Amino acid sequence: MTSPSLLVATALLALFVGASLPVLYQLYRTLKRTRAFLEAAGPQVERALDQVGQAAHRLDRIGSSLEAPVQTLSPLLVTASRVGLTIARSGDWLRTASSVGGAVAPALMAGVRALFSRSAVSRSDNNTSQDREAS
Repeated sequence: MTSPSLLVATALLALFVGASLPVLYQLYRTLKRTRAFLEAAGPQVERALDQVGQAAHRLDRIGSSLEAPVQTLSPLLVTASRVGLTIARSGDWLRTASSVGGAVAPALMAGVRALFSRSAVSRSDNNTSQDREAS
């Protein structure tokens, strides 16, 4: 009556249908929940997009209103940057001068001390020699 290959094919088909039914049912439930979520979230997303569009429009309007003042402030900013560069160059010059001054100042002070100490010694020598001559 029935061939063995027909029985094997029917058994495999039954096995395939039995295995695929739970998967298809789970897929149906997942798609149903996704649809419900998207229907609930749709208006919220639309409102959020409207608010983003309004914010972008406001920012564009603010940017347009700031273009003219920025153009008038441009020379001031250029001058300020030039002053900053000059101050930076002065700082380099000041560092160089302070290094030179730090190297020269101790030698200069030692020379001044030596000069004044010799003057004091020669004055005291003069005073003692005048005191000897007077006696």
